[in-house]
Amino acid sequence: MKVKNKWNVSFIVIAVLTVIFTTLKVAIHSPFWIDKIVTAWFSHVPDSAIPFFKTITRMGNKKEIGGIALLMLAWLLLKKRNYLGAALVALATGIGNEISKWIKDLFERPRPDLEHLVIVKSYSFPSGHAMVGMIIYFLIAYLIIEEMKSITGKIIVGLLAGILLLLIGASRIILHVHYPSDVFGGYAFGFIWVSLWIWLYQFIKSKWLVK
Repeated sequence: MKVKNKWNVSFIVIAVLTVIFTTLKVAIHSPFWIDKIVTAWFSHVPDSAIPFFKTITRMGNKKEIGGIALLMLAWLLLKKRNYLGAALVALATGIGNEISKWIKDLFERPRPDLEHLVIVKSYSFPSGHAMVGMIIYFLIAYLIIEEMKSITGKIIVGLLAGILLLLIGASRIILHVHYPSDVFGGYAFGFIWVSLWIWLYQFIKSKWLVK
């Protein structure tokens, strides 16, 4: 348990440092060297792969996330009778989405000056797909893993969630609608936010729901 807690604290510290670094750089309009490097890597993605990434990026769209959240709520409420878990998903995702929009409007970072391969209407930093995607898919993985006894099954669920999140983030760069720093910042904001809600969920569950 101590090792697990150390890992949790380490990830949160990394996320906090990432948020501080990216927000300060964006605030003073300072370029990120990592943006050039990562963008150069993804520039080698063939055009034939673009339809795949357009499909993947929809997994971070509001409509799709809303539908996935509703399915998760139905499972939690009707199947598992986990009302606290349902509240966790609804509140963390809904409020997190609003915070993502607020941060975008606060920093007003323009989108990359490239041809956007999907339609975008908001500012660039942080990536809402990365931030809200981190919140909803992390929560889904966490709540599913909570119900599982198989270590192998837990690992598979965690890996699938991680791969999906990485692909969603990559899609935003490949489709020319975000800088890599937008995605990293979105992941960091999302991880901090979802960690706070999971801590609250565990606290309430241990204090009032566990006999």
